[in-house]
Amino acid sequence: MDWSARRRGCMNSPNELFAALLEEAACSRSAIARDIRQLAAAHGLTDIRCDHVDVGRWLKGMTPRGEKPALIAEALGRRLGRTLSLSELGFTAGQPFTLALTFSDSRDAVIRTSGMLWTEDLKRSDFLRMAIAAGTLTAPMARWLVSPPADPPYGTSGTRRVGMDDVAAVRATLQMFEGLDHQFGGGHARTAAVQYLSDAVKPLLQATYTDAIGRDLFSVAAQFTYKTGAMAYDVGLHGLARRYFVQALNLAHASGDRPLGGKVLALMSHQANYLGEYQDAVDLARAAALGAGAQATPRVMAMYAAMEARGLASIGDKRACLRAMKRAESSFTKQTEADEPDWIRYFDHAELHDELAHCFTALRAPREAEHNARLALVQAPDLHPRSRTFCRVSLATSYLDAGDIPRACETAGDALQAAGRIKSARVRSYVRSFDRRLNAYGSQRSITDFRERARAMLAPAS
Repeated sequence: MDWSARRRGCMNSPNELFAALLEEAACSRSAIARDIRQLAAAHGLTDIRCDHVDVGRWLKGMTPRGEKPALIAEALGRRLGRTLSLSELGFTAGQPFTLALTFSDSRDAVIRTSGMLWTEDLKRSDFLRMAIAAGTLTAPMARWLVSPPADPPYGTSGTRRVGMDDVAAVRATLQMFEGLDHQFGGGHARTAAVQYLSDAVKPLLQATYTDAIGRDLFSVAAQFTYKTGAMAYDVGLHGLARRYFVQALNLAHASGDRPLGGKVLALMSHQANYLGEYQDAVDLARAAALGAGAQATPRVMAMYAAMEARGLASIGDKRACLRAMKRAESSFTKQTEADEPDWIRYFDHAELHDELAHCFTALRAPREAEHNARLALVQAPDLHPRSRTFCRVSLATSYLDAGDIPRACETAGDALQAAGRIKSARVRSYVRSFDRRLNAYGSQRSITDFRERARAMLAPAS
């Protein structure tokens, strides 16, 4: 194949979207190049070069690289008085496919990329729905592990000044969305959460703040971002969720909170285990503990160990899994409520026993699975019906493994009433997985009764 000819052919394919936007903005090639250079300088990107020749190449179909697509979108957006997505520029063959999948220790780059991700998500850009393998997370994980502490997150050149009330408002809104997610599933309010990130959080990140307020702001932005990613994970948008998790890792790094970055890796581990990428799940959980180091509190370390144990249980490494579970329990007993960060408060006794129940279920240890699932259900708050549904299915599976089919089906049936109103692909997946396990037990009356109750949930997704 004549690759030079093919490249020339690409160069001769005009980017009509970009050209139309330039025309709408009444902007010449030289003018937009000047805008891009000025924006690059304002963002501290001193190595960015751009002139009218570069703009001409983009108009002919060449894809700009690195930070340039974001700068082009920002420059044209300012002239047009609206936010532009990369897909509107016609650059979807290049940068967008790697959007929000790289680690960056540049705070300005993290703010820009986060804003681009939220904008593209609101526009439902097709490339965000692409599947992304867990191996893609290895590079950002490794970069986070070896990166030195972030510089103080002093504010940008924005005229707005952020105060503690602004940060408190974001935190309160995050708590509201967390409650909605736990009660009604990730599909209930995910789009509204993205809209809030774009409309309210992004302007704050671009504003001016002291070092202390900046660290708090980046911390709560990281938490909001990984929660929104977890919502995407819950509804089955796994590639999109991974982009959110990488951006949350970047924001956590900018805040200077290493254990919070480890929390993001733990979420990546949880998702990888769900998707069957078991060794990646173990590696991500171990990296979380390694990267957080001595800064992690006992409850945080217990959560990391629980995630590692889940991956090991899925692999079938019983000995290593038991060791990890023991570490999780031992660390949890050392925790002091007052010393733990707010973002780990969810990991209470119920959550710990729920994790242990999942591990024992995967190990086909029904007695231990039943014991921990029962403890989790007794202690779990009614505000978390999704977690209680997962736990009930684990309990039902323990009865199934013990040979008590009627009790297993009755317990799984109890989970259906709450599960039916939760917008969660994971809940449906748990119920369907249990149903598949029933295939080995014939067509007993209890099985047919359960399947009749679960008919709507077991139906193929339309």
